Amino acid sequence: MSTGTKPQGSISRRTVLRRGAILSASLGLASMATTGQVAAAKKPELIEAMASEAGISSSDAQGILDAITGTATKALSDGESVVLVGFGSFSISKRSARTGRNPRSGRGVREDSPVTFEACPEFAAALDLNPGKGDEASTRCRDADVVIDAAFLARAAGRESGLSKADSKRALDALVGRATKALKKGDRLSLGEPFGSFSISKRSARTGRNPQTGKEIQIAAKNVVKFKAGAELSKAVN
Repeated sequence: MSTGTKPQGSISRRTVLRRGAILSASLGLASMATTGQVAAAKKPELIEAMASEAGISSSDAQGILDAITGTATKALSDGESVVLVGFGSFSISKRSARTGRNPRSGRGVREDSPVTFEACPEFAAALDLNPGKGDEASTRCRDADVVIDAAFLARAAGRESGLSKADSKRALDALVGRATKALKKGDRLSLGEPFGSFSISKRSARTGRNPQTGKEIQIAAKNVVKFKAGAELSKAVN
């Protein structure tokens, strides 16, 4: 007759199944890491990193990130260019939708992002990108219609929380630093699925045109930061 007690050291079937599921999930993640799939640094992780490195609360860090994406979305939907100082510039893409090719799988993929992103010189330098000839990104980072910097973020995100310009500067520096680490590792960086994500892409050598003289110029191959607009941003600008 059973006494309702288990022998010492015995393990229930439920525990065995649960441990097996955990082990399978761990092996699955390890398999993803070894098969070349790209990991994604997601918004919650970015918020926590910004909060920790800037010495502010998670809610304040989220407020700063929301101010960045909200301001950029509004500016782009109004047809304006926008720059996040020290990071990069966003503008509406005039390039027609086309079919490209995935460098990993070789399969055709549709490239129709409505927003163009150019890394600012300091961000490009931190990523060890080859900016090629000319300084178009620098010009865009100086002359954008809307400029998002620490002072702007202190006003936009700190009205109720009392965030200072110094707080916002540390949070912005933490965002750029975390983005640099993620992209140099080959990961994607997400600022939230509604807004979009960033990755490093190889741009082939091509023939361009000098915007001042109109003459053709040869543009060397280089690595660039590629921005993929999220569904809500794409809808807002189309």
